[in-house]
Amino acid sequence: MKKTPEEIAADLAEIARRRRQRPDQDLSATNAGGQVQGLLARLQRLRASGTLPQYDYASLKRQYEEQANAEVRLAQQEARQKRTERLLAQADLNPDWTFANMDPDDPALGHHIATAHHFINAFDHWGTKGGTAILIYGDFGTGKSTLAGAIAHELIRQHQKSVIFQQWASVVDRLFFGVIEDQESRNQYRRALEEVDLLVLDEVAANRSRLAESQSSFLGHLLRRRRNLSKSVIIITNHDPQALHRAVGDFCFEAIKAFHPVDIALQGPSRRPDIGDYRS
Repeated sequence: MKKTPEEIAADLAEIARRRRQRPDQDLSATNAGGQVQGLLARLQRLRASGTLPQYDYASLKRQYEEQANAEVRLAQQEARQKRTERLLAQADLNPDWTFANMDPDDPALGHHIATAHHFINAFDHWGTKGGTAILIYGDFGTGKSTLAGAIAHELIRQHQKSVIFQQWASVVDRLFFGVIEDQESRNQYRRALEEVDLLVLDEVAANRSRLAESQSSFLGHLLRRRRNLSKSVIIITNHDPQALHRAVGDFCFEAIKAFHPVDIALQGPSRRPDIGDYRS
């Protein structure tokens, strides 16, 4: 009855153990070499008899490496997916704000969509140059928030960047009107606004000819802090640059200009089917 390879290995281990226990064991180099040669000869006999399997060790090594690499890739994909889900939850984005839901053939959108992709592709470059900004302005329903949200989605899903997308009124409520009651929580929120990879502020000074001085001052300091940290920003407003300057004041507007922002003016009828043409 032929023994299995496992049984043969166990026999060899037992022989080695008994030899180690012999008090008169010859530990000379000559004797050790003889033992090795004897063991090799025994292995050769077992292999010749067909009881010891043949192995292609190069193939085995390649298989093990491929399996290990596949497991590493799977773990990386799972970790990336979890991080993406966490970043999306943090950004609180409308799931419909994606490039897939925008028409690149729309003459009022095509060039701006291309500009948005250039911003995304150069995002890491701008991170080494003090950050940059996009100023998106236009009437209600023209796609300002959708375009900014599409940029945010792409940066999260493809580049794993952290994003906060907030309406300016929400920021004001949290920091000035006690929506966040705990001081430490307010400090954490303020630091997040300063340090997140991309900050999108929607409806800045919406329907207002002038921001309160405290709000304008805070926004100016926030933008300067982000500039110092080389963090980029997108500002969305229904004011053109001149009207925005009047609404936020010199101190804040100079902080915006320090980013050398790209202006995107969205025009045309409302693209929200439930609103219709804003000019009617």
